[in-house]
Amino acid sequence: MDEIAAPRRSIVHSSALRPSRRQSAESEIPLSEYVIAMAVDVPQLELYTHVSKDLQVWIERIKGIYKEAEEEALKMTPELFQEFVLADEEGQNELLHQLKLIKVNKHSQAKSEWYDWKMQWVEQLYQKADQGFRDLEADAKALEDIIRQAQEVVPALNEEYENILRELKQEQADVAELENCDQGYLHELKTTIQEQSVALEAFRADVDEGRAKLDRLQEKLDETEAHKLETTNAIQVAERQVQVQKNSTHAEVFRLKDELEAIQNLHMLHITKVLPELFEFRYASAYDVSVPCYDFCPVVKEFSVKRVQNAKLKYKDAFPALSPLLLKTAGLLITRSKEDLTVRQIVECLGDYWSACSQLLAQLKLVAIKYPLSITQGADEESGFTATATVMFPSKKAKALISFTFDTQTFSSWPVSIQSMQCDVKVAYGPIQLDTLREAILARLREATLADNYGCLLDACTVGSDCYA
Repeated sequence: MDEIAAPRRSIVHSSALRPSRRQSAESEIPLSEYVIAMAVDVPQLELYTHVSKDLQVWIERIKGIYKEAEEEALKMTPELFQEFVLADEEGQNELLHQLKLIKVNKHSQAKSEWYDWKMQWVEQLYQKADQGFRDLEADAKALEDIIRQAQEVVPALNEEYENILRELKQEQADVAELENCDQGYLHELKTTIQEQSVALEAFRADVDEGRAKLDRLQEKLDETEAHKLETTNAIQVAERQVQVQKNSTHAEVFRLKDELEAIQNLHMLHITKVLPELFEFRYASAYDVSVPCYDFCPVVKEFSVKRVQNAKLKYKDAFPALSPLLLKTAGLLITRSKEDLTVRQIVECLGDYWSACSQLLAQLKLVAIKYPLSITQGADEESGFTATATVMFPSKKAKALISFTFDTQTFSSWPVSIQSMQCDVKVAYGPIQLDTLREAILARLREATLADNYGCLLDACTVGSDCYA
């Protein structure tokens, strides 16, 4: 076995061939040496450390196997040895020849594996070196831009410096001229300037006081005008009401009509047609609902709902892939009802459904603001849809996909059904623990309640990303 084993490779690190720090203390180490050390030597050291640890583990395992083989050999004599003892001299020579061939083959195979490993190691070193060279080129380009900008600014700064020197010389000449002039006359001029400054300040104070008075009078005038306008409006409203009560027989009808419009605006419901055979209304200026009737009794199987055409242009759809599913589910929610619904029950059911959808869309919009969000519809009508958020972990250089699955029952009764929502986590790449990430996200979702659920999906994603902040 010792003869078959490949000889151990002796590696001398490149740092051992360089002069010691004492010898190079007087000479400055260039920046390129640091770059080479960080880009080449350090990866080599790391790779050598990992390979050494693996080899030590393999050596320990081989020692154990070798020890077991020796024990088994002591217990029983191998058939090969028996055959060698029983064979004649020619047979023994053939066996020895075959064993030598096996030895050469194993030795060549070991050398081949060693050369393959060395080639991979050299390729990795080349990759590290290429990456370091590309980083150096990028730094050089950045430095070229900085140097060019500095060179462009230097002429302007030199010109500004020369101007400042000229102004300084001029100021010094003016100061010298002032020092050589008549000091008594100069003192008299300064006294006159101070008196004029005092008078000017007094005039400015008078002007400010006049402006303050003008502002107060203007405010009083505005208040008077506003009060006058309110009084005039109140008089006009009172006169209009008196005129309506005196001359109109439909005052009660108008009042009831105004109340009906106020209720419709409150519930975002606008009734467009009421006939014995048809009832139509528009919800939130976005959906037209048509309920065929028979003597004011709705025919649920012929119920239809569609999106208003100009609503697509007026309001931007945040999730175009989700809108057709929500619209289709609204129709199925009514047509598949097992009870005979009245018009009032249909309106209330659709109002609750669209309210739930609007709250869920608001949750998804909050998630989409911070994380990339994709919507995937289910295979059938009952499976609903899945919202997948992509969460990055820069500190770990990892990425995870957090999926929230909403079946038809869940998103049509949100947030009452918030605890029935399913959540799944997948690790795309990176050294992060799937169980830790999933437990943190599910713990935040379990805290959400019917009264306190705003931003729970965004909080779940944020809690997950904070696990490896």
